[in-house]
Amino acid sequence: MNETANEVTGWKWTMYAGLIPLMAGLFMLLTSNISMSNDMSLWTFVIHNLDFSFSQLAAVDPQAGPFVAFLAMLASVNIVSAAVPIILISIFALRKGQKWAWYYLLFMLVWEGFNDVYSVTQFYFETGAPMFIMPWLFCILMATGLYKTRQQVFNQ
Repeated sequence: MNETANEVTGWKWTMYAGLIPLMAGLFMLLTSNISMSNDMSLWTFVIHNLDFSFSQLAAVDPQAGPFVAFLAMLASVNIVSAAVPIILISIFALRKGQKWAWYYLLFMLVWEGFNDVYSVTQFYFETGAPMFIMPWLFCILMATGLYKTRQQVFNQ
């Protein structure tokens, strides 16, 4: 994408930020499906395994397995569906300096970013799974993009 004279500089930071939850959601979908399909192996995140298998969850209660499967699928799809608008709005609206896009991306930083940072960091302290890297990176990239675009967006 070639930069034009009317283009807001810094919009690519928010677009790149959107790639983080896109990859995280797809990664979660993949690893959840791997863990559920190979139900005797430990629940995997590829870079870290948890200390239980999908079959052990089902042994605790017959509804535990379907509940975890539901949460894993719902969460992964919702993470991806939050990422796609971030990417598209960055490319087609923030790039052109539309204020509503800046406010939407700020909302996503607070709503998705801060919540994910808190939740996944807590998850790390309880399990040792270093998944916190993705939401922290999302917040850093998004905040950088919003900071870099603020003057051009609001001085038009």
